[in-house]
Amino acid sequence: MRLLPLLALLAAVTVRGQDCSIPYTDSLFAVQVESDVWYGNATRFDGGTDSLRLNLYKPVGDGQTERPLVVLIHGGGFFEGSRNEFNPWAWELASKGWAAATISYRLGFYGSWLFGPPYANDPHELRRAIYRAMQDAKGAVRFLKGRHAQDSTSTTAVFLLGGSAGAITALHATYLDNALEKPADCGAIGDVQHFLTFYPRPDLGGVEGDLNLNGHDASVMGVVNIYGALMDTAYIGSADDAALFSYHQGGDPVVGCGVQQPYWGIGLGIPDNNPWLYGSCAIDGRMQHLGFGADRYRFVLYAGNEHAIHDLPGLTAEVVQWMRDLMCGLTTGLPSATGPSARLFPNPAGEAATVLLPDGAGATLLLRDAQGRTLRRWALAGGRAKLDLHGLPPGLYALEVMGGAGRQALRLIKE
Repeated sequence: MRLLPLLALLAAVTVRGQDCSIPYTDSLFAVQVESDVWYGNATRFDGGTDSLRLNLYKPVGDGQTERPLVVLIHGGGFFEGSRNEFNPWAWELASKGWAAATISYRLGFYGSWLFGPPYANDPHELRRAIYRAMQDAKGAVRFLKGRHAQDSTSTTAVFLLGGSAGAITALHATYLDNALEKPADCGAIGDVQHFLTFYPRPDLGGVEGDLNLNGHDASVMGVVNIYGALMDTAYIGSADDAALFSYHQGGDPVVGCGVQQPYWGIGLGIPDNNPWLYGSCAIDGRMQHLGFGADRYRFVLYAGNEHAIHDLPGLTAEVVQWMRDLMCGLTTGLPSATGPSARLFPNPAGEAATVLLPDGAGATLLLRDAQGRTLRRWALAGGRAKLDLHGLPPGLYALEVMGGAGRQALRLIKE
């Protein structure tokens, strides 16, 4: 790829808003970084104060005024970990045209009588830690939306991405948005007693928290859940809620894919005082029940038994393509159906799909990518055509069906 001429061309064009002619999947841009940006103070579990900070990565020379924004949230069991662990991923996203922020959030909870975290005093402790982290993530989203003009970022094309505890945080920051859903143990509850010392557990406040209440909300377009879980799948209320991409290994021993206590596969008494959480496999049942469309929900279930990503480059590419497809809305501007309805199956498709038209009609089929470019063309005769999809990367495509009776636009998802 001739990178320098391309960068020069992109830098020379007229400044534009969010521009789906940018691939967002290829590293085309230099990156600028702002480190240790303060976004608020918040009270820790032990009554102290945390100074919350983030690192912000932005592309250089992309010419956008509304860059899509990804907020990355690290893992670490809610007692350890650092935002800097996700810096390389944020850098890579920025080089592709995204703005990306890695955030810190409040860590820590009361351990058992004898051991500190990951041993917990009782199930309330981890739920309260999740709640605090969720409040901080929402505060970070509002903070970044509040400086969108400074950063040339969108306030709508915003995504949360987290791994492990970070994914648990991202899921709750996305879907726990109703004051009536606040867990009872995140209000004021009984003290923690360690020997002769009592530690108070005050009310943790509202589900939105109190950071950066600047007129922007904390809503996001989509969330990327990498082996995370929810306290309650009912937080996802309808198919109109934010889109979801999930990845999980079926035998994950730390955050179970089903309904399990954290560290269920590790033992040693660690899970005993943890709450039951609903992992990606349990969340999948909720998503299917609500009828989320295939373009707004994707679940990658890997037959492994690790708390890890089995193919980081492959998963990164799939996540980035999913976010781009969701953001760019493939069928926008395509013609509505004016003739007989075509049928497309299977969808999602592998290396081939079939299109059927009633009454043996004929048509021309055009397959377009998210930039509106025509990738392939087929002639449909006798009411049926088989589409060869070999060589196309996974993602969302638009299939335009043009016949004597009119036009129709279909969405095709390639797995």
